[in-house]
Amino acid sequence: MRALTEYLARLAPRERLILVAGGFLGVILLVWALALVPLTDGVKELEALTERKRDAVGELAGLVEEYQRQAARIGGAVPKQADRNFSLLSFLEGLSARSNVKGNINYMRPTTTDVAEGIREHAVEIKVTNIPLGAMVELLTAVERSPHALRVKRLHVKRRFSDASLLDVTFVVSRYEEI
Repeated sequence: MRALTEYLARLAPRERLILVAGGFLGVILLVWALALVPLTDGVKELEALTERKRDAVGELAGLVEEYQRQAARIGGAVPKQADRNFSLLSFLEGLSARSNVKGNINYMRPTTTDVAEGIREHAVEIKVTNIPLGAMVELLTAVERSPHALRVKRLHVKRRFSDASLLDVTFVVSRYEEI
């Protein structure tokens, strides 16, 4: 330390001023390079992360909204306890008798499938042959207007070669219930 003070005492006042100003500037640059730059970079990085998280929260809110819409839609399609005694096969047999197409039915095949956790699908595949278009439309309209939340899942229509006014129709009617 003594050598430094002797060295500074030998310098002219102008040289001392330049040396002190340079040292002060060096200390400021050192503080800026070692403290302020990493600090501002960290703040920028945190701001970018915050923006990404805001976007993720917005996307999550959209997914929650979509989930609630789908849950409400499924909740409306799945009958509650009051409809537990409902038999899809019996209902469709009665509907075909009322629509005067029971004699044209080749088969009715019921199936049951678990489609999701807590939801079961009951479906009946029906094949109807030699049926006029008007009678088929009447039967399908009765199925669609049923108060039991039924839907026609698949429909295959083929015209008869022997008589073009008659149809062969295969369709699947389904409904869902809570398990």
